[in-house]
Amino acid sequence: MKDLFSIGEVADIKGVTIKALRYYHQEGILIPAYIDKESGFRYYSIDQFIHIDIIKACRILGTSIKELKQIFMESNTNNLLKFLAFKKEETELKMKKMKEVIETIDKLNDSVQFAKMVLVNNQITVQYFKKRYVVTAPCKEVGDLKEVLYYSDLDKIIQEKNVETTMESGIVYNINSKGSLEPSYVFSVLNDNDGIQIEQNIDILPEGKYVTIAYSKENEEKSMTKLHNYIEENNLKINNFIEVELLDDIFNTDSYSCQIQLLIGDDGEC
Repeated sequence: MKDLFSIGEVADIKGVTIKALRYYHQEGILIPAYIDKESGFRYYSIDQFIHIDIIKACRILGTSIKELKQIFMESNTNNLLKFLAFKKEETELKMKKMKEVIETIDKLNDSVQFAKMVLVNNQITVQYFKKRYVVTAPCKEVGDLKEVLYYSDLDKIIQEKNVETTMESGIVYNINSKGSLEPSYVFSVLNDNDGIQIEQNIDILPEGKYVTIAYSKENEEKSMTKLHNYIEENNLKINNFIEVELLDDIFNTDSYSCQIQLLIGDDGEC
């Protein structure tokens, strides 16, 4: 039969299964151009190849069989183009959300790897950090439940400002006249600094060298003693105190890990 292709040939040429072609016939979506009355073999014309392309594209876009039946029942090109434009917009939105999911996975992986790296040896190091813009929420007390409430306030501010943040978050403390720590605010580091201006609930963690030490719940006391001795031995004056949460074990709720960051000034002050 000239200009007609068997169901097997169509399956090979268009990259679809014979089972799928039979199903589309059964559902009235793609009727073969010719069916041999004696053998029941299905044959398709080359003009139907574009219909197969449309079906494949629609299925990839999540089009239901019911929607496909409607499209081919109407056989209206303008309606098809409107439908495909809608599906394109819908797909672009899904792709944007999937990109955000992938970025979140990457952020999480980077955060866990960083935490594991700094926790390997419980040593004091001097690290250089670039200027970090942060979203902040006031914090007056610390403790498991209290911190959750302050971080909840922070999440609301992030949503209100419609900004993207990394997974780096923590608490900034002030040093009072007695040398004791007083929590000032919880923060989350902004993902992109371009065009960011300091305003209410937006602040900066200064660029520079920081004395740092990472610790877990199990060695917190030992680490704080080591840090205190280092400060005294080097005659450092502490003006601020940054505590960054470390995500080394997401599922272990019985423990916690943090990194302390103390900015070193030009004159050796922190």
